[in-house]
Amino acid sequence: MPPPHRWGRGGCMSRRMVAVVLVVVGTLIVAGVAVMSISKRAGKNTGLRVERGRHSVLLITIDTTRADHLGPYGAENIETPTLDTLAQTGVVMEQAMAVAPITLVAHTSILTGQYPPTHGVRNNGIHHVSDEVTTVAEILGQEGYRTAAFISAAVLERRYGLDQGFDLFDDDLSTGRERHSRMVPDRPAEATVDSVFSWLEGLEDDKPFFAWVHFYDPHASYSPPPPFRDRYRGRLYDGEIAYLDSQIGRLLDHPAFKNRADLATIVIGDHGESLGEHGEQTHAILAYDSTLHVPLILRVPGGPEGLRIREPVSQVDIVPTLLDLLKVKAPETTAGRSLLPLIEGRHGEPRMLYAETLLPFYTYGWAKLRVGRLGRWKFIEAPTPELFDLRRDPRELSNVALSNPGPKHDLERDLSEMVAAMGDREETLELDTESIAKLQALGYLGGAGPIGPAEGGRPDPKDSIGTHVHLERARRFMQDRLFKQAEKSLDKVLTVDPNNLAALTEKANALEGGGRLDEAAEVIDSALRQSPQSPSLLAQMARIEKSRGQTQRVHELLDSALAIDPNFLPAVMQKARLLAAPGVRGEAAAFLQTALDALPGEPRLEMEMARLVDMPQGNLEIAEERLRRVLERDPFLVGAYRLLGEVLEATGREEEALESYRRGLSREPDDPDLHARCGQLLARQGQLPPAEAHLRESIRLSNGFRSEVVVALGGVLAESGRLDEARREYDRVLEKEPANPDARNNRAIALYRSGRRAEAQAELLEVVRRFPRHADAHNNLAVVYIDAVDWSGAEAMARKAVAIDPGMAPAWNNLGIALDEQGRLDEAEAGFTRCIEVQPSYWQARLNLGITLKKMGRLDKAAEVLELALEEGASRPEIHLELGDIYAQDPTTIDKAKKHYNAFLRLARRHPQAAEVAQKVADLGT
Repeated sequence: MPPPHRWGRGGCMSRRMVAVVLVVVGTLIVAGVAVMSISKRAGKNTGLRVERGRHSVLLITIDTTRADHLGPYGAENIETPTLDTLAQTGVVMEQAMAVAPITLVAHTSILTGQYPPTHGVRNNGIHHVSDEVTTVAEILGQEGYRTAAFISAAVLERRYGLDQGFDLFDDDLSTGRERHSRMVPDRPAEATVDSVFSWLEGLEDDKPFFAWVHFYDPHASYSPPPPFRDRYRGRLYDGEIAYLDSQIGRLLDHPAFKNRADLATIVIGDHGESLGEHGEQTHAILAYDSTLHVPLILRVPGGPEGLRIREPVSQVDIVPTLLDLLKVKAPETTAGRSLLPLIEGRHGEPRMLYAETLLPFYTYGWAKLRVGRLGRWKFIEAPTPELFDLRRDPRELSNVALSNPGPKHDLERDLSEMVAAMGDREETLELDTESIAKLQALGYLGGAGPIGPAEGGRPDPKDSIGTHVHLERARRFMQDRLFKQAEKSLDKVLTVDPNNLAALTEKANALEGGGRLDEAAEVIDSALRQSPQSPSLLAQMARIEKSRGQTQRVHELLDSALAIDPNFLPAVMQKARLLAAPGVRGEAAAFLQTALDALPGEPRLEMEMARLVDMPQGNLEIAEERLRRVLERDPFLVGAYRLLGEVLEATGREEEALESYRRGLSREPDDPDLHARCGQLLARQGQLPPAEAHLRESIRLSNGFRSEVVVALGGVLAESGRLDEARREYDRVLEKEPANPDARNNRAIALYRSGRRAEAQAELLEVVRRFPRHADAHNNLAVVYIDAVDWSGAEAMARKAVAIDPGMAPAWNNLGIALDEQGRLDEAEAGFTRCIEVQPSYWQARLNLGITLKKMGRLDKAAEVLELALEEGASRPEIHLELGDIYAQDPTTIDKAKKHYNAFLRLARRHPQAAEVAQKVADLGT
């Protein structure tokens, strides 16, 4: 019988790892340009009659897409085959005009046939569609149509009122992309098309339908998916349009549309994109055709193919066109005209078309812009009025108001009369303080509160566009955490307008992000002098003062903010965190419960309740249930993924925890805390390369120095054998925090592994002297003593470690080793068993328990334990060798012994005992 074999069992050093098809496309159309060789011009009455009847209608609206970036409008360096085909088989309106370069405003006119002063929606975010206003969906629903809408951005979600009349209004954006406070939540076209397909699968009969599908992809910031991102490198806006065209093609290829002969298809834009023209980068501030001239393509049953019409038309014409097509009477409130007579070759009387943009007024207090378009002439009412001859000057480069006083006078008069007749309605949406703050961050609303009368007239937006451009640039820099660059852009604004609240607020954010807290406080002080009753400014100052350690001042600021608006969530959550300090957690629970009574189910408050109350009290099951409910309601709340992962880790479900962290990163790839959590967990699992990548990303993204993450990175480097690099990371921490126990503990590990064991022992002894509750350092001293064959010293250090942290599996393992070597086998068995209870996957403890049981003569039990160890450590040769030795002692299990010996030889060919084990196999075979 082979002699018993005993492996050296010194435990690994532990380390704390902190660780109808209507397609709406917003765009510029170059006036009067014929671009399709097969096109036909509408002329005299040809006798053509469109087939009117109960057709189905699909409406697709596309945000922010310039017509001159589409094939049907002359673009040659971009692929839009779907829209090309639609134009070739339908009708192209070459000079369609948006009512406003603002998404909600334009869509309200598209769906109601009314101009903004009539329907009352004048801006994103702050207005809504009144119940008094009738949508085309309501009209068609009364006619027996099924109605469905599919929305791709939060600016059109149901609270703004466009859901009126729709049986299904799908504004679920949970499949959307990463979110940022300066970005409108949205979802990609592919996800929206998938939702349409799900709806179509439920249609069981041929009942006509009206479906509206909205796409948002070409909106800034531009980020098309592969392969369009690579194909349009350097032209990402065009890449977004090409991607969008491909998804429209996928939509139209569905049999419910492709095989339906009675389907009406219309493509119309909501607004365009300036792309630098007239000094504007995006849209909404100015009223030039780069953002007001939109594409409009129609394909209707019985209609012509390849027809192009140059007569100016408007978005308000869509509703009367559809109702004419479907033989339904249009409401008297409709401002537009049916386009079917034009398509049939019958022209009506010339009319003025209206447009506006009021966003400059709401955001900056600048002048409102109103537009009148009549034939070739376009008039912009502004502090400096503008008149353009679009036939000669389609890009509006020459203001001819002074040289053409007659047309200027006539259009100004007609526009004034038109506006007076429409009224000046505003349907304001009731907003809380937080919603206002979000709209300010998005640039839809200014920061100075209600705007009163202006003395001496308001600034002309075209003269002040530079201010807007610098602010938008600063916001993009902030989104990318480029704080110094953001500050430079904001200083340009403040040089011209020192009291610009939006710029002051953003500058404070930039200074805070760069760690310059005193300067940030000075800037907010300046803003508060202008707007002392702003809860958002008070909460922002409270956040800065907390970072400066001014706790009493933080309380005062938050109390002031909550006195103005008790439900202002940023202030509520900051206050709850203050009340969660040691000794006052009961106050945090009561405070949060009061807030939840006022705002039932509010996801962020529920998240804070889990973090500040449930988890500290050990109510992990309640915390998990609460956090899962939070993520069902708001899958973009990244902090909830982080907290859920912490709860799952605490209950031993590491893989689920890692999945939660990764889901959070899929929503917010730049979250430093999620990267840190991923890195620490992967490090504990031994997945060192990805752990290092996540930890380095966390360090890069973090504001300021995070010692616990640097310590964790050092640990990964040490585990990878890069001991010099590891020591450099620990030294970085100790330069800033000389007493940091985790850095000193891990530096001791690096010293130990470098063979400098006396220095490692001295370092660890100093750590436990200064930090007697540092469990890792005690356990690591146990390892040092095991290595030095000091069993009583190892036992003493391991016992201290488990007394401090009963859940420390390596310490229980090391305690078992020390007891075993002292011959106290029953106590050793208890130590190894406790280690396995704490961490069932700790295969080293099962191996050591098996060895101890073998020494006690309990071979059957030892074999059972070692077989279980193989489930966690199948590739560990030492387990196979121990099993081989046990099975070799019983003639009935010789085959098992040979199997395990051979496994050892396969896994450890160069092991010093390989020759001895090979001889054992040979002996067993005779």
